[in-house]
Amino acid sequence: MLERMQHTLTEHKVLILVLLCILLIGVAYAVGRHSAEEQTTAEKPAVMTQEATQDAEQLRAQLDVSRANAEALQRRLADVQAGQRAPSATYYVQAPKVERAAQIVERQIKEDNPTLPRAAREKTDRTVVTPITKDADGKDLPPEEQKVDVYKINLRKDHRIKAGITQIDTQTYWTAGVQLGRWEGLVHGQAGKVKGGSVMYTVAEW
Repeated sequence: MLERMQHTLTEHKVLILVLLCILLIGVAYAVGRHSAEEQTTAEKPAVMTQEATQDAEQLRAQLDVSRANAEALQRRLADVQAGQRAPSATYYVQAPKVERAAQIVERQIKEDNPTLPRAAREKTDRTVVTPITKDADGKDLPPEEQKVDVYKINLRKDHRIKAGITQIDTQTYWTAGVQLGRWEGLVHGQAGKVKGGSVMYTVAEW
C-alpha cells in the first residue's frame, strides 16, 4: 500500500503541488477575511447579562467564536465571577442602576475614553461588559455591592498556515502545512518536487 501511495504521489506530483498551492491560497484568503471580520467584532464591546456569560452557546452566538473557545471562555468567566481571579483594575462610574452603568462603560470602551483604566482600553480579540447582580451562589446582591465586569478576551486561533524544514537522515526537505482545529496536514518536498506528506490529529491539549 505504501508503494502504491508513493507511485501515485510520484505520478501526479505536479497536479498535487498545484492543488496544494490552490488550497494554501484559499485558506490564506479565508483566514485573512475572517481576521478582518474579527477585527471589526473586536472593536465592538458586547454587553452580556451574567446569566448569558454562563452559557457557552450564548457566548458562541453573541461573540462569534468557535465551540471550543466558547466552552473555555465560559469556564474562565465562571472562575472570575466566583471571585477566584482578582480584577486587573477597578474604577467607578455614576449611574442609577448597574445595567445603565454597563451601557456607559460600553460606550466609553467604544470611544476609547482616556478616563478608562489601561486594562479596559487594551486591544483584544473580544470585549464583554457584564453587569454583576448575583453572588457566587446565585443570590441577588444588594445594590451597593452590584458592579460591572469588563472581560478582555484573546481567543485561541484554530486555523494556522505553517512552513519549515524536515531533516530525515542526511536529507533535508521543505515542509508546508495547514492546521484546521485539531487536524494538521503537511507536505514535504525538495526543490519543486513533492516527496511525501503527513496528516496529524491533536489527541490532547493543555
